[in-house]
Amino acid sequence: MTYQDFMKKVRYVDNIIARWMMRHFYFMFFQMVLVIIFVIWFINVLRVIDVNFEIVKESILQRILIAQTINTTILVIVMILNSFWLLYIFNVLQRQKNIMKDVNYNILRLRNRHRQSEK
Repeated sequence: MTYQDFMKKVRYVDNIIARWMMRHFYFMFFQMVLVIIFVIWFINVLRVIDVNFEIVKESILQRILIAQTINTTILVIVMILNSFWLLYIFNVLQRQKNIMKDVNYNILRLRNRHRQSEK
């Protein structure tokens, strides 16, 4: 086995390991962070719902604060869902990039093999 063949195999194994890390580590890490944020948000929403049942109907200030809290809660859920969606899109783009690298690697390997067989 020549040095160039050995280095090609090392690059190929390195590419596979890097793909595995990108697919399984980073995206799982960010998904876990988003899930933790979602759980904290959900617990906070349950407290807001509990407070909503205890407010005095005559108090305008409390009703305004609850309305503001509900509006903020809606914005937070939209932002969290948007984060999940963006993470999904980045994951798809990363996978497509890795597939294109594999296709390019295999085409170059076949092209080099074809050139060597012509000589």
